[in-house]
Amino acid sequence: MDDADALFAKLINQIYARIGSYLHYGMGVQPQVTWASIANSEFIAEWDVTDDCISPETGCLDEGWVATVTDNTTAMLIGSIQPTAKSVSTSISVQGLGPISPGITMEILCKLSCPHTKQPHATAIFRNKDDRALVYAVGSHTKFFKEGLASTQPKM
Repeated sequence: MDDADALFAKLINQIYARIGSYLHYGMGVQPQVTWASIANSEFIAEWDVTDDCISPETGCLDEGWVATVTDNTTAMLIGSIQPTAKSVSTSISVQGLGPISPGITMEILCKLSCPHTKQPHATAIFRNKDDRALVYAVGSHTKFFKEGLASTQPKM
């Protein structure tokens, strides 16, 4: 990671720390960004899995938890495109894929696609840090940039 990427990661982590704002509903979960690439419009955050993240019925990551983390992590990436623009989510979709156990360190790879449109899209891949081929869940998030929206989230 070069200096610009390290600064990008640091800024995302600082934004995560602003608990209590509308944008950060559910952000008692604060994955820490450990790697970022401005050129590739992506970052990796890490999270140590606890019982609270796992659905007792399926043994997979709880999809409500995955949806909240997908929303909050990818919103940071999408918001970095136009930091002063207002946006609204138009679609969030998640899917638990396989069982997971407490104590596993998970990577959340967030990647932006379509950055130069009014509807940018980002994905989140929840995978094992030590075995990246082992994917536990996936999420996708689309937002819409629109003038005239009320400001309900902090400026980045």
